[in-house]
Amino acid sequence: MFITQFLTSEIEARRTKNLEYLKKVSPHFYQFMNLKGEVKAQAIYHLGRWDLLVNGVSLYGGDARLNTRRQFEEYLKTPNEFSPPFYVFWFPEDTVDGKLSHELTKLLAPARSADRCKQRKTVGTVIAFGVGLGFHIELLTEHYDIKQLILVETDVELIKPTLYTLDWEKLLSVYNGKEKIISFYLHKDPDLLAVGLLDHLTTYYNPTLLTSFHIYIHRNDPVLIEGAKKFWASNKSPIAGFGYFQDELWSLEYTLENIKRELPLYQGKKKVPSDSTAFVIGAGPSLEYAIDFIKKNQDRAVIFSCGSSIGTLYEEGIKPDFHVEIERTKFTYDALLLSASRDYLKELTIIFNNPMYPQVSELFKESLMFVKPNDTGGSLFPTDYPPVGYSNPTVVNAGLSLALHMGFRRVYLFGADMGYKDPRRHHARGNVALKKGTEFYKEVEAQEHELDGNFGGKVYTNSMLLWARSMIQDLLKLYKDAEVFNTSDGAKIEGTIPARIEEIVLSQFKKSEAIKLIKQDFSRDYLKALNLERKLSLLISHAEEYVNFVRERAKSISKPEDFFSFVSEAGLYQYRFYGSPFIYMFRPPFYNFSYALLSGICRMEQDQALEAGKTALKLYIDFLHECIKLIRKV
Repeated sequence: MFITQFLTSEIEARRTKNLEYLKKVSPHFYQFMNLKGEVKAQAIYHLGRWDLLVNGVSLYGGDARLNTRRQFEEYLKTPNEFSPPFYVFWFPEDTVDGKLSHELTKLLAPARSADRCKQRKTVGTVIAFGVGLGFHIELLTEHYDIKQLILVETDVELIKPTLYTLDWEKLLSVYNGKEKIISFYLHKDPDLLAVGLLDHLTTYYNPTLLTSFHIYIHRNDPVLIEGAKKFWASNKSPIAGFGYFQDELWSLEYTLENIKRELPLYQGKKKVPSDSTAFVIGAGPSLEYAIDFIKKNQDRAVIFSCGSSIGTLYEEGIKPDFHVEIERTKFTYDALLLSASRDYLKELTIIFNNPMYPQVSELFKESLMFVKPNDTGGSLFPTDYPPVGYSNPTVVNAGLSLALHMGFRRVYLFGADMGYKDPRRHHARGNVALKKGTEFYKEVEAQEHELDGNFGGKVYTNSMLLWARSMIQDLLKLYKDAEVFNTSDGAKIEGTIPARIEEIVLSQFKKSEAIKLIKQDFSRDYLKALNLERKLSLLISHAEEYVNFVRERAKSISKPEDFFSFVSEAGLYQYRFYGSPFIYMFRPPFYNFSYALLSGICRMEQDQALEAGKTALKLYIDFLHECIKLIRKV
């Protein structure tokens, strides 16, 4: 079909009006629309019909508005609507989080009988893959009450045509940032698209609004289709591991103490020589088979021992160059003393994150610290000290992330099994988890999931290790220039290269130079730039302001759909405190509360949902008051 470009003065005027409006009210959006992409996209208007040519190929077949409406009507017949399971996160009963969790579990118990949320027009999140001329954006907005609309594309040139077709002033009056938001996410790589979208959901959006969400595929593009599939396969990540208030309170208390001790902080400015090799050692059972190899090759790699693997290395007489820890409770201190002698530990250098239990540093010859991302204590440091991402939930995650951040591009994983073939042999010999009569002993590990093995066969794992494996896979997508070899006879980890120990050949490099550069990249200069009194004062004032907002907003709730509005508004309101310790301390319990609330009431009948939701909000307000009291004590 022959299509002639014929953009009228009226249509050109709409583009000009849109750009002028965006420049005035949303400078970031305006700048975004003026970026240069790589795709050639050409808007076509002929005889009252729209089309879009993408690299010379028609996207809509001649009538974009008609075909988009047909697509939307087909979507409404079988919408890609998802409602993750009802869940109340559990926390220790002696914490303020545990008390709230206990009350919510009782209050929302009726929701357990329903598998899915009841269909309603209010939708927490819509993720639309493909923008094009954007007519589906209007249709989605008219049909649903969407709290956050995320538009995913591969190139900015495939968004610019909406300047001709949409009234952005009208759209942004709906998605005005007070209760509803609209945003874009771009990437050309399906793996990085999925990883980045998950990361953005936890950092910039409100992941609890995934309790009711839709995936809408508008443009049949291979990158978007594959990205959507990978996102869906990993969709549990944004609603897992939120953390909790008591955890952040410990972070605040312990970080302040570690700052008092003037521990050097990771700067992320120096990189090890390009030929450097690292061993990252976990505590999985396959570590036993690697011991002799590690002993023989200690001079050919910088060795990072992770968590409880130190017990096995101690018994085998191996001294790592750096020992890594991340757990912030006294649990870590006690485990170290059960794993190795004080004399052995005193010969080692430890690297840990800022909320580490302070007495841990006393056990080692030298203690180095890195910033934990999305953390209350971490927010106290100057922003030019980079947080080490993907450093949880296990210490192996931290060890590998540190090695890659430091510039290692050849890394060998030992004992990073991420599972077990025999649930009774879940750790290597010498591990504290195998010491009977201690609080750490575990006879049998859970067999919650089955995975493909690194060298074939099947491996069992638990939810924590499954999450840890997923985080490693996501991390490696960001370091495609790194070779990470998995020697473990455990679970297969995508992005790693399976390597049998007997086949590994290592080259010499200047190990001492690499270690020197690593240590030089930790500095005490941050102490000069701290402004603790101001940040702690802001934490209290922001918390009190937020409580007042919640109390007043709760008064206007009159129907179940209003709870989705409340969660969306409260989440956006919190961003006025972005960069303050408040956001890291109060956002995790807000997520926990909101997920329980929304996943519960969406499964209830109208009257039951309204009553339960109002009671839940009263519990949440009482919780916030108690949190402020605890902060004042610290």
